[in-house]
Amino acid sequence: MSENLPGNEPTPNPVPPVEPTPPVAPPVSPQAQPAAPAAPAAPPVQPQAPAAGYGQAPQGYAPVASQPKGLALSGMILGIVGLLFSVVLFFLPGFGPLLGVVGLVLSIIALVKKQSKGLALTGIITGALAIIVGIIVWIGIIVAAGQLANDPDFQQQLEQLEQQIDEQSTN
Repeated sequence: MSENLPGNEPTPNPVPPVEPTPPVAPPVSPQAQPAAPAAPAAPPVQPQAPAAGYGQAPQGYAPVASQPKGLALSGMILGIVGLLFSVVLFFLPGFGPLLGVVGLVLSIIALVKKQSKGLALTGIITGALAIIVGIIVWIGIIVAAGQLANDPDFQQQLEQLEQQIDEQSTN
């Protein structure tokens, strides 16, 4: 059976009682030097409140007002989206640089208004990159179109296509 069931309490071992002895003071000799003066007692320590949690201002300080971030955040988002559109949507070559210009302008205004510096700088950098990449893509498209237009094989294919279209329209 289990030892934890009622009625199975173990019997305590008898412990002999110990008699307390009174403290004995050391003998004082009449020729002993007077004791040195006692050190001044430290002031009692006041209990302090627990440390401030996350997001709370320490005691004695006013909470810091959060900076406005609207322009800086908008500029950063438009700069990033403009950069992505300049790279991914190369078939719409004007859209990415346009977003980059708007993001760049918003980020510069945010920096002048002393809004979030990190967001504003990110918006300026990504907006400028969107403009630069968009211009490079435009130049690439123009160069490719110029080379394609001067290619004799391409000219021959265009003439064949014109003939096929003419034949189909006459029939």
